[in-house]
Formats: sequence, C-alpha cells, structure tokens
Amino acid sequence: MEGKPEPDVKPEPLEPKPEPLEPKPEPDAKPEPDAKPEPRTSTSKKRTSTAAAARPKRVKPEPPAPPALAGRASTPSEAEIRAVHAALCAIHPEYIARKRAERADESGVRPILDALVGTILSQNTTDVNSHRAFASLKAAFPTWEEVRTADPAAVEESIRSGGLAATKTARIQIILNTLHAERGECSLEFLRSLPNADVVAQLRAFKGVGAKTAACVLLFAMRRPDFAVDTHVWKIAMALGWVPKAFDRDQTYEALNAAVPDELKFELHVLLVEDGKVHKNGVSHIRAEMRAMKSE
Repeated sequence: MEGKPEPDVKPEPLEPKPEPLEPKPEPDAKPEPDAKPEPRTSTSKKRTSTAAAARPKRVKPEPPAPPALAGRASTPSEAEIRAVHAALCAIHPEYIARKRAERADESGVRPILDALVGTILSQNTTDVNSHRAFASLKAAFPTWEEVRTADPAAVEESIRSGGLAATKTARIQIILNTLHAERGECSLEFLRSLPNADVVAQLRAFKGVGAKTAACVLLFAMRRPDFAVDTHVWKIAMALGWVPKAFDRDQTYEALNAAVPDELKFELHVLLVEDGKVHKNGVSHIRAEMRAMKSE
C-alpha cells in the first residue's frame, strides 16, 4: 500500500502523471461564458501564482503639476513682468542703451516690405546669415520688381547663405506677385493706415507668414507695440513659468501680448532675445538679479 512521503523526505523524481481529462460537456450543454479551463501547472507554480496574485498592486503616483500650473496663474502679473524687465536692463546695460538709441532714430524706419522679406529670410537661421542673405539679394536685384520677375534659380543663389533658399524664394516671389496683381506695385506701405488687427490679417494671408513674422513687422517696421515671440522668448517664458509648458509659440504670443504692457513690448522682446543668445543655461541669473534688486 502506497503512503504519502514524509514532509522532509523528497521523493524520487517521477514522470508527471497526466491529470484526468475533464468530462466533455453534453451536446446540449453550453459552458458558462466566463468559464475557462484551468491551465495545467505544477503545484509549486500554482502556489507562486497565487502568492503573486495576493500581493497588492503598486499604484503609480500622479506626476506633479508643471510649475506654470502649480499654484499660480498661467500668465505673469504686471509687477513680475516689470521686475524681469528691470533685471534684464541691469544684466545687459550697453545693449539696451544701443537699442533705445536705434528706436529713437526715425531715419532707421524700414519700408514694410523690406522688413517682411528680412523676417522671412531670418526664419531657421542666425541673424548674421539672414542679414548677409538680405544684403546679397538687394545687391543682385535692387528693386522688388526685379526680384518678382527674376529667374527663381538666380534669387535662390543670392539668398543661399540664409538657408532654405528654394522655399524662401518661392514665398517671397508669391508675395510680390500677389501685391503686383492686387495693387499694381510691390509695396506694403498701405498697411500703415490700417489698425493692427487688419495689418496682421493682411500679412498672415501670405503663405509662410505666421504670428511671429507679423508681430515683427508691427514691432520693428511700423513701430507699433506688439510682443513678438521667437524661440528665445518662448523658451525663457516657459523657464520663468509665464506660460504652461504645453503652450506652443503662437499660444505664448497670444498670452504674453495681452499680458505685457505696451510700453515694455519692444524693450522686453529685444532683451529676452539677447539674453537667450548670451545665456543658454536657464534663467537662474535673471532670478538672482531680481533678488539682488529687491534687497537693495
């Protein structure tokens, strides 16, 4: 008569006996919808899986809210904007003095079309390269009418230093051809008599002209208050917690153009752009300057 082995005695390994087959259901009987045959596993595996099932599942904690959304408004207060402006003026005193002098010089006002083309050439490249491309374009084709009727390949060659020459040539010539067809001349000076909203609508009707390009035309060529948001401004605004990190550049423009006082829009824009070029490792230096000014 076979007996069960003592608990501390390991039996000799045997070939596992096949478990008896479960009786087949009667033809009329249908298995329960949720019933599944139990997998054939060894006793030790069953114990392991049972123990694992008994363990409580770890609940992943919710990630903390982004700094811009945690306990503060999504846009800065006017007091904070003015504090950042003052700090940047202290960090870049010579730069802002030069920009103020340039702004006061009325002879430096550019034709609107020049400013628009110059801004298009500045897309996805450095200031040095875009300025070189614009100078080369004007040297090769002194008038916009000549640019309009020129062989695209020749225009591309003249602006190659600015990058994306084919794309930028196509956009510039489309703008010039549209103006020639609709107004009989390659000029945008008629925009000076329009309110800002209409200026933006006219400019953004051209392919390749977005919020930043239209704002730059208003701010620089037309000397009107508008807060252009380029990559530098966008990154610093997010680092300061001025806008949610999920905001793109157009959303950042809409938020900050409404928040920044008109009299600060030009200076704050150029200061943020300059700071982004000089300081590439965050905004700790701005916060430090703000603390120093507050303690004085």
